[in-house]
Amino acid sequence: MSASASTPTAGAQGRDPVAALIALGFAYFILGTGSLAVVGLVQPMAASLDVSAAAVANLVTAFALAFAVSAPLAQVLFGRHPRRTLLLTGLAIMSLATLAGALATTYWILLLSRIAAGAGAAMVGPMASAIGAGLVPPERQGRALAIVFGGMTLAVVLAVPMAAWLGVLIGWRAVLMLLVVLGGLAAIGVVWQVHDRSRGMPVNLRALAGVVFHRRAGFSVATTLLQMAAMFATYALITPYLSERMAIGSGGMVAVLLCYGVGGIVGNLLAGGLTDRLGADRTVLLSLAVLATTFVALWVLPASLVLALPLFVIWSTAGTLFQAPQQKRLVDIDPSRRSLLLATNASALYLGMSLGAFLAGVVHQAAGSAGLPIASLLLMALAIASFLSSRVRS
Repeated sequence: MSASASTPTAGAQGRDPVAALIALGFAYFILGTGSLAVVGLVQPMAASLDVSAAAVANLVTAFALAFAVSAPLAQVLFGRHPRRTLLLTGLAIMSLATLAGALATTYWILLLSRIAAGAGAAMVGPMASAIGAGLVPPERQGRALAIVFGGMTLAVVLAVPMAAWLGVLIGWRAVLMLLVVLGGLAAIGVVWQVHDRSRGMPVNLRALAGVVFHRRAGFSVATTLLQMAAMFATYALITPYLSERMAIGSGGMVAVLLCYGVGGIVGNLLAGGLTDRLGADRTVLLSLAVLATTFVALWVLPASLVLALPLFVIWSTAGTLFQAPQQKRLVDIDPSRRSLLLATNASALYLGMSLGAFLAGVVHQAAGSAGLPIASLLLMALAIASFLSSRVRS
């Protein structure tokens, strides 16, 4: 794979690159909100469909796994089509699937709709990042990718609490209908502001295998998977952790989670500038090192709300700081195949979420909440080892 830098594609910049990046970021926001809103709708969905809360939680897993499987396969099947066309197709599939979910009369129909939505989302995220990277010169790609991925950051901060509030106010079906409308607005924004007509390189299963087994690309993608697994090995059960390990009540939990959301915004704001100033490798290493230190602190520090508040800001800041430079590193490995590389990376991200959440349940059952940061720390050590391996040129 080539290590040459990418250049803006012909016609990609359209009328206003900043407006185009914002439109792509809004598409990413719809993706993130669509994947996470169900977390805030667990109770009304469970009551309405007469299923357990765990069954509703499985809807999140179904979306994540469908995304993880579909992201690289979509590149194999449709990678030669224009990126903007794939992005709009993904938004349409997400919206139609969400509409089907809003009208679902049984749990199984809703489950199938979530799988379809995850498959559609697999075209949205990678294409948004790939188009965004082509809108600007290489020296500004860090900032551009931070703007695009900023939509996901806002979704992480806003999706769950807003869905929970609106679910009580207007019902879960109306919330899903609102997501359909927002998906339509995102598509209009892309049509209006994004004028990229570039196509990805033709992709086959051999090319996909080439990404996985290429030393730099393979270890880079593995770094994403392990970093996300480390995050979710504690975050997936953050409420029990705060209650059992930190002795924090419900009011304190709201404050801690709010601090986590603020940290996510701060990390995304810092990511672009640091990536362009320090370089992608140094920024990723900084993120991983701070995360490892944070998990050590979560393991050894005494129970204290005063300590938890700043610690969760640092945790979320460092975690979000990872995403933009990591995508920049992948684009630099082979700019001509950035769609495939970013799709594989997005797949790893969602697989990491699923793996981390699974390990959280296993560890919590075996060792209680105190064991969660230890699991995260071990996974983070593997992520750092994978990152260092990815820096060795083959």
